[in-house]
Amino acid sequence: MRFGVIADVHANLHALDAALAFLSTQEVDDYLCAGDLVGYGPLPNECVRRLAELPVRCVAGNHDLIVLERLSDENCIPLAQASLRWTRRALEDDVRTLLEDLPTSTTVQGVALHHGSVLDPEEYVLTPAQAFACLDDLERVAPSAETLILGHTHRPMAIGRRGGSLLRRRTGTVTLPPGEPVVLNPGAVGQSRSRDVRARVMVLDLAAREATFHALSYDVAGCRQALREHGLPPNSCHLPRSRWEHAVGASKRGVRRVQSRIGNAPARRNPFR
Repeated sequence: MRFGVIADVHANLHALDAALAFLSTQEVDDYLCAGDLVGYGPLPNECVRRLAELPVRCVAGNHDLIVLERLSDENCIPLAQASLRWTRRALEDDVRTLLEDLPTSTTVQGVALHHGSVLDPEEYVLTPAQAFACLDDLERVAPSAETLILGHTHRPMAIGRRGGSLLRRRTGTVTLPPGEPVVLNPGAVGQSRSRDVRARVMVLDLAAREATFHALSYDVAGCRQALREHGLPPNSCHLPRSRWEHAVGASKRGVRRVQSRIGNAPARRNPFR
Protein backbone atom coordinates (compact mmCIF):
# COMPACT_ATOMS: atom_id res chain seq x y z
CA MET A 1 0.00 0.00 0.00
CA ARG A 2 1.32 3.42 -1.00
CA PHE A 3 -0.18 6.55 0.50
CA GLY A 4 0.16 10.12 -0.68
CA VAL A 5 0.32 12.04 2.60
CA ILE A 6 -0.42 15.73 3.05
CA ALA A 7 -1.24 18.11 5.88
CA ASP A 8 -1.93 21.78 6.54
CA VAL A 9 -3.38 22.72 3.17
CA HIS A 10 -4.62 26.02 4.61
CA ALA A 11 -6.86 26.97 1.70
CA ASN A 12 -3.89 27.33 -0.65
CA LEU A 13 -5.26 25.86 -3.88
CA HIS A 14 -2.15 26.71 -5.89
CA ALA A 15 0.00 24.62 -3.55
CA LEU A 16 -2.60 21.85 -3.28
CA ASP A 17 -2.84 21.48 -7.05
CA ALA A 18 0.94 21.19 -7.30
CA ALA A 19 0.99 18.61 -4.50
CA LEU A 20 -1.76 16.48 -6.02
CA ALA A 21 -0.28 16.72 -9.51
CA PHE A 22 3.00 15.38 -8.17
CA LEU A 23 1.43 12.64 -6.07
CA SER A 24 -0.59 11.48 -9.08
CA THR A 25 2.75 10.45 -10.65
CA GLN A 26 3.83 8.41 -7.62
CA GLU A 27 1.54 5.40 -8.05
CA VAL A 28 -0.22 6.01 -4.74
CA ASP A 29 -3.21 3.85 -3.87
CA ASP A 30 -4.88 6.27 -1.47
CA TYR A 31 -4.40 9.64 0.18
CA LEU A 32 -4.09 10.69 3.81
CA CYS A 33 -4.59 14.25 5.04
CA ALA A 34 -3.70 15.29 8.59
CA GLY A 35 -6.03 18.27 8.75
CA ASP A 36 -6.13 22.06 8.56
CA LEU A 37 -7.80 22.27 5.20
CA VAL A 38 -8.72 25.90 5.82
CA GLY A 39 -7.34 29.00 7.53
CA TYR A 40 -4.76 31.53 6.27
CA GLY A 41 -5.40 30.92 2.57
CA PRO A 42 -7.84 32.49 0.08
CA LEU A 43 -9.63 29.47 -1.44
CA PRO A 44 -11.13 27.31 1.31
CA ASN A 45 -14.17 26.12 -0.64
CA GLU A 46 -12.12 25.06 -3.64
CA CYS A 47 -9.56 23.18 -1.52
CA VAL A 48 -12.10 21.22 0.49
CA ARG A 49 -14.01 20.26 -2.65
CA ARG A 50 -10.82 19.24 -4.43
CA LEU A 51 -9.90 16.87 -1.63
CA ALA A 52 -13.44 15.49 -1.44
CA GLU A 53 -13.00 14.24 -5.02
CA LEU A 54 -10.15 11.94 -3.96
CA PRO A 55 -10.00 8.56 -2.25
CA VAL A 56 -8.77 10.29 0.91
CA ARG A 57 -8.84 9.64 4.64
CA CYS A 58 -8.84 13.05 6.29
CA VAL A 59 -9.06 14.35 9.86
CA ALA A 60 -10.00 17.78 11.17
CA GLY A 61 -7.25 20.15 12.21
CA ASN A 62 -7.48 22.91 14.78
CA HIS A 63 -8.23 25.55 12.11
CA ASP A 64 -11.06 23.42 10.75
CA LEU A 65 -12.48 23.04 14.26
CA ILE A 66 -12.14 26.76 14.99
CA VAL A 67 -14.03 27.68 11.82
CA LEU A 68 -16.79 25.32 12.96
CA GLU A 69 -16.69 27.00 16.40
CA ARG A 70 -15.77 23.75 18.11
CA LEU A 71 -12.50 25.29 19.34
CA SER A 72 -11.62 28.82 20.42
CA ASP A 73 -9.12 30.92 18.46
CA GLU A 74 -7.54 32.30 21.66
CA ASN A 75 -4.30 30.37 21.05
CA CYS A 76 -3.94 31.66 17.48
CA ILE A 77 -1.74 34.53 16.33
CA PRO A 78 -3.60 37.67 15.11
CA LEU A 79 -3.05 36.76 11.45
CA ALA A 80 -4.71 33.39 11.98
CA GLN A 81 -7.58 34.91 13.96
CA ALA A 82 -8.33 37.40 11.19
CA SER A 83 -8.15 34.76 8.45
CA LEU A 84 -10.41 32.41 10.39
CA ARG A 85 -13.05 35.12 10.82
CA TRP A 86 -12.92 35.71 7.05
CA THR A 87 -13.03 31.97 6.35
CA ARG A 88 -16.08 31.50 8.55
CA ARG A 89 -17.95 34.05 6.42
CA ALA A 90 -16.63 32.65 3.12
CA LEU A 91 -17.50 28.98 3.67
CA GLU A 92 -20.34 27.69 1.53
CA ASP A 93 -22.90 25.28 2.94
CA ASP A 94 -21.67 22.13 1.21
CA VAL A 95 -18.10 22.79 2.32
CA ARG A 96 -19.18 23.45 5.89
CA THR A 97 -20.96 20.08 5.85
CA LEU A 98 -17.83 18.33 4.57
CA LEU A 99 -15.78 19.87 7.38
CA GLU A 100 -18.40 18.95 9.97
CA ASP A 101 -18.18 15.31 8.84
CA LEU A 102 -14.43 15.07 9.42
CA PRO A 103 -13.35 12.92 12.37
CA THR A 104 -10.56 14.07 14.69
CA SER A 105 -8.73 10.77 14.20
CA THR A 106 -8.81 7.68 12.03
CA THR A 107 -6.75 4.52 11.48
CA VAL A 108 -6.19 2.65 8.23
CA GLN A 109 -3.81 -0.22 7.47
CA GLY A 110 -2.07 0.23 10.83
CA VAL A 111 -1.55 3.95 10.21
CA ALA A 112 -3.14 6.34 12.71
CA LEU A 113 -3.94 9.86 11.56
CA HIS A 114 -4.23 12.83 13.94
CA HIS A 115 -3.55 16.55 13.62
CA GLY A 116 -1.65 17.99 16.60
CA SER A 117 -1.06 15.07 18.94
CA VAL A 118 -2.98 11.91 19.71
CA LEU A 119 -5.02 13.63 22.41
CA ASP A 120 -5.01 17.32 21.43
CA PRO A 121 -5.35 18.86 17.94
CA GLU A 122 -3.67 22.06 19.19
CA GLU A 123 -0.54 20.45 20.68
CA TYR A 124 2.74 20.90 18.81
CA VAL A 125 4.89 17.76 18.57
CA LEU A 126 8.38 19.01 17.79
CA THR A 127 10.83 16.91 19.82
CA PRO A 128 11.63 13.21 20.20
CA ALA A 129 10.35 13.31 23.77
CA GLN A 130 7.00 14.68 22.61
CA ALA A 131 6.86 12.07 19.85
CA PHE A 132 7.54 9.27 22.33
CA ALA A 133 4.72 10.56 24.54
CA CYS A 134 2.40 10.46 21.51
CA LEU A 135 3.39 6.86 20.83
CA ASP A 136 2.55 6.02 24.46
CA ASP A 137 -0.88 7.58 23.98
CA LEU A 138 -1.33 5.81 20.64
CA GLU A 139 -0.64 2.45 22.25
CA ARG A 140 -3.58 3.09 24.58
CA VAL A 141 -6.11 4.45 22.06
CA ALA A 142 -5.14 2.50 18.92
CA PRO A 143 -2.97 -0.48 19.91
CA SER A 144 -3.07 -1.96 16.41
CA ALA A 145 -1.39 1.12 14.87
CA GLU A 146 2.37 1.16 14.38
CA THR A 147 2.67 4.38 12.38
CA LEU A 148 1.39 7.75 13.57
CA ILE A 149 0.96 10.64 11.13
CA LEU A 150 0.60 14.18 12.48
CA GLY A 151 0.42 17.68 11.03
CA HIS A 152 0.12 21.08 12.76
CA THR A 153 3.83 21.98 13.09
CA HIS A 154 4.32 22.56 9.32
CA ARG A 155 7.69 20.81 9.70
CA PRO A 156 8.68 17.43 8.22
CA MET A 157 9.44 14.84 10.88
CA ALA A 158 10.29 11.15 11.20
CA ILE A 159 10.98 9.81 14.69
CA GLY A 160 11.26 6.16 15.68
CA ARG A 161 10.60 4.78 19.14
CA ARG A 162 14.13 3.35 19.39
CA GLY A 163 16.01 5.15 16.63
CA GLY A 164 15.01 8.70 17.50
CA SER A 165 15.17 11.24 14.67
CA LEU A 166 15.31 9.44 11.32
CA LEU A 167 14.98 12.39 8.93
CA ARG A 168 18.33 14.18 8.66
CA ARG A 169 17.16 16.79 6.14
CA ARG A 170 13.74 18.13 5.19
CA THR A 171 13.59 15.95 2.08
CA GLY A 172 14.69 12.44 1.24
CA THR A 173 13.78 8.83 1.92
CA VAL A 174 13.63 7.36 5.41
CA THR A 175 13.63 3.60 6.05
CA LEU A 176 11.15 2.70 8.76
CA PRO A 177 12.71 0.09 11.07
CA PRO A 178 10.66 -3.14 11.15
CA GLY A 179 8.55 -3.55 14.25
CA GLU A 180 9.36 -0.04 15.51
CA PRO A 181 6.57 2.50 16.04
CA VAL A 182 7.23 5.79 14.26
CA VAL A 183 5.84 9.32 14.16
CA LEU A 184 5.73 11.02 10.74
CA ASN A 185 4.82 14.54 9.69
CA PRO A 186 4.86 15.42 5.97
CA GLY A 187 5.19 19.18 6.56
CA ALA A 188 2.73 21.75 5.26
CA VAL A 189 1.27 21.89 1.77
CA GLY A 190 -0.13 25.39 2.01
CA GLN A 191 1.95 27.45 4.41
CA SER A 192 5.70 27.08 4.33
CA ARG A 193 7.52 27.85 7.57
CA SER A 194 11.02 27.39 6.21
CA ARG A 195 13.27 29.85 4.43
CA ASP A 196 11.96 28.77 1.01
CA VAL A 197 8.34 28.68 -0.13
CA ARG A 198 7.52 25.07 -0.96
CA ALA A 199 4.60 22.68 -0.79
CA ARG A 200 5.64 19.63 1.20
CA VAL A 201 4.26 16.12 0.76
CA MET A 202 5.21 12.59 1.72
CA VAL A 203 4.85 9.21 0.05
CA LEU A 204 4.44 6.38 2.55
CA ASP A 205 5.11 2.89 1.19
CA LEU A 206 4.00 0.34 3.77
CA ALA A 207 5.32 -2.67 1.86
CA ALA A 208 8.79 -1.19 1.37
CA ARG A 209 8.64 0.46 4.82
CA GLU A 210 9.80 3.77 3.40
CA ALA A 211 8.66 7.35 3.80
CA THR A 212 9.86 9.80 1.17
CA PHE A 213 9.63 13.53 1.81
CA HIS A 214 9.32 16.01 -1.06
CA ALA A 215 9.41 19.83 -1.35
CA LEU A 216 7.61 21.15 -4.42
CA SER A 217 7.56 24.46 -6.24
CA TYR A 218 4.17 26.01 -6.95
CA ASP A 219 2.63 29.23 -8.23
CA VAL A 220 3.37 31.37 -5.17
CA ALA A 221 2.69 34.61 -7.06
CA GLY A 222 -0.74 33.31 -8.05
CA CYS A 223 -1.55 32.46 -4.45
CA ARG A 224 -0.42 35.86 -3.21
CA GLN A 225 -2.53 37.56 -5.87
CA ALA A 226 -5.57 35.56 -4.76
CA LEU A 227 -4.91 36.60 -1.16
CA ARG A 228 -4.84 40.26 -2.20
CA GLU A 229 -8.06 39.87 -4.18
CA HIS A 230 -9.82 38.58 -1.09
CA GLY A 231 -8.44 41.29 1.15
CA LEU A 232 -6.07 38.93 2.98
CA PRO A 233 -2.37 39.55 3.73
CA PRO A 234 -0.32 38.32 0.75
CA ASN A 235 2.31 36.79 3.05
CA SER A 236 -0.18 34.34 4.59
CA CYS A 237 1.17 31.45 2.52
CA HIS A 238 4.68 31.85 3.94
CA LEU A 239 5.69 32.42 7.54
CA PRO A 240 9.45 31.83 7.46
CA ARG A 241 11.36 31.08 10.62
CA SER A 242 12.89 34.12 12.27
CA ARG A 243 16.66 34.61 12.36
CA TRP A 244 16.56 33.65 16.02
CA GLU A 245 14.76 30.36 15.30
CA HIS A 246 17.20 29.65 12.47
CA ALA A 247 20.19 30.29 14.78
CA VAL A 248 18.74 28.09 17.52
CA GLY A 249 18.08 25.32 15.00
CA ALA A 250 21.65 25.52 13.69
CA SER A 251 22.98 25.37 17.24
CA LYS A 252 20.89 22.29 18.05
CA ARG A 253 22.07 20.56 14.88
CA GLY A 254 25.67 21.24 15.89
CA VAL A 255 25.08 19.74 19.32
CA ARG A 256 23.52 16.63 17.79
CA ARG A 257 26.52 16.18 15.48
CA VAL A 258 28.90 16.35 18.42
CA GLN A 259 26.78 13.93 20.45
CA SER A 260 26.64 11.42 17.61
CA ARG A 261 30.41 11.54 17.24
CA ILE A 262 30.97 10.70 20.88
CA GLY A 263 28.24 8.08 20.87
CA ASN A 264 26.04 9.82 23.42
CA ALA A 265 23.06 11.07 21.42
CA PRO A 266 20.04 11.14 23.78
CA ALA A 267 17.64 10.57 20.89
CA ARG A 268 18.86 6.95 20.76
CA ARG A 269 16.78 6.31 23.85
CA ASN A 270 14.01 5.38 24.30
CA PRO A 271 -16.53 12.40 0.55
CA PHE A 272 -13.94 11.87 3.23
CA ARG A 273 -13.53 8.34 4.50
